[in-house]
Amino acid sequence: VRIERVFASQNRATATLADGVAISIRLRKSDASLVKVGRILPVTIIAAPRHGKPWQAMLGARLASAGMILLVGVADGASNIALSNNIPSEDRAGLTARLLVEAGAELPSGFGVILRRGGSKLTDFTAPVSQLLKQWQDHANPIVADQTGCIYDSGGLLERARRLFGDLPLIDDPAEAATISALLDDEIAAACQPKTALSCGGNLWCAQSHALWSIDLDGNGVTDFDRLFSEAAIEIPRQMRLRAMSGPVLVDLPRLAPAKVKKFRRALETALGDDPRQPDYLGMTRGGLLELQVPHGEMALYAVMQEQPAQDALAGLRLVMQQPPFKPVKLAVSRAMAAWLEGVGRPALDHLDRQVQLVVWSDDTHNQS
Repeated sequence: VRIERVFASQNRATATLADGVAISIRLRKSDASLVKVGRILPVTIIAAPRHGKPWQAMLGARLASAGMILLVGVADGASNIALSNNIPSEDRAGLTARLLVEAGAELPSGFGVILRRGGSKLTDFTAPVSQLLKQWQDHANPIVADQTGCIYDSGGLLERARRLFGDLPLIDDPAEAATISALLDDEIAAACQPKTALSCGGNLWCAQSHALWSIDLDGNGVTDFDRLFSEAAIEIPRQMRLRAMSGPVLVDLPRLAPAKVKKFRRALETALGDDPRQPDYLGMTRGGLLELQVPHGEMALYAVMQEQPAQDALAGLRLVMQQPPFKPVKLAVSRAMAAWLEGVGRPALDHLDRQVQLVVWSDDTHNQS
């Protein structure tokens, strides 16, 4: 992108993508000498728009999996091996030595890698680095000097999912299509409601403000608090993923003996470890609330689904995914659905592993669903 404005006091810069979408670029201290108005620099999109803010980006080209971040364009002489700051100090020396031996030999000139906290338990560093490197080299688009454009679009939906969750099984059975579609619709509808019922009789109440997410563990009427906390330790991270919670997350818990609260925290941290966004457990506030922090990324599910055209468009895309691969599909949409798919919903359309042609209805009086 071409840098348009620099706000040094806010550690921010602004630019516009080739398709006209405005972005805000987060700057680190080391970026100050590079970022100048009018200069063309590579950036990586890291978070979707929220609360009126534009797409968020950071300087440099990178490709992330659950355990590794591949860096592209590392300067000659600069270190090409690094560890996440969230990895404990007592583990850093051993992991750095392993990373140098197992990953260093795989990296060509100009490439580097950061070991994420979620990758510290990997038994092999070579394979994930090689996979990221191959994906980049196979799909990156060369850009002519002094021009802007998309270098790498992060791949299709299946490719992105496998990069974060491993070699996921692909269910491609037409007989199961209707059932799976109904299950998806049910999960989405449930995750848009403020209340989630637990099998023990308790409830989770989830709400979002402009500043943070709040989760209230309601044990009213529950007699088995051990079961309540055991279920909540699993369901809270699940709801955080389903609802795409990001930023500060405060959890209000019923009062419990300190030993049992400690057991709950351990179970919660274990469950949070399955989230590729790698939420941080920050402890308890002075007011007694459990505090978590999730890096901003995708839009919250409720924000995506609060408009009917978005729901209809996503339902249409799920139907497209059920069609045979490598065969172009025509999808009839309303004007509102087309506007959403060409705007906020464009990433969903771009990441389909199908060729789709939108056909806009001339008469919007029909049922859009």
